[in-house]
Amino acid sequence: MKRSKAITKRDQKNGLENKAVNPGTVKMTPWKQALVTALGVYPLLLTYEWLVKQILPVHLIDRRVTLLIVVLMIATTMVFLVMPILVKILSPWLFKKHTSKNI
Repeated sequence: MKRSKAITKRDQKNGLENKAVNPGTVKMTPWKQALVTALGVYPLLLTYEWLVKQILPVHLIDRRVTLLIVVLMIATTMVFLVMPILVKILSPWLFKKHTSKNI
């Protein structure tokens, strides 16, 4: 009994892939998915770029290195924090029930 709960808990997904794995039950609208992603990325980009400039001596570090640091921070925050929250809040608007039409 405990083993099956552990497997179920481990197999749970966060964010958009949670809804995307069952295409027969939920239809994703790509433009809405892109809009929600941009809604999460833009504020993080502004915040993390400012934060990195405050902490690191960016005038001494190659721009590609600072960009890599910001991208890694954004990707990590998006996957584990921002997208699960945004999907939970916006899921009624983001996903619509798929009705199969027999032609």
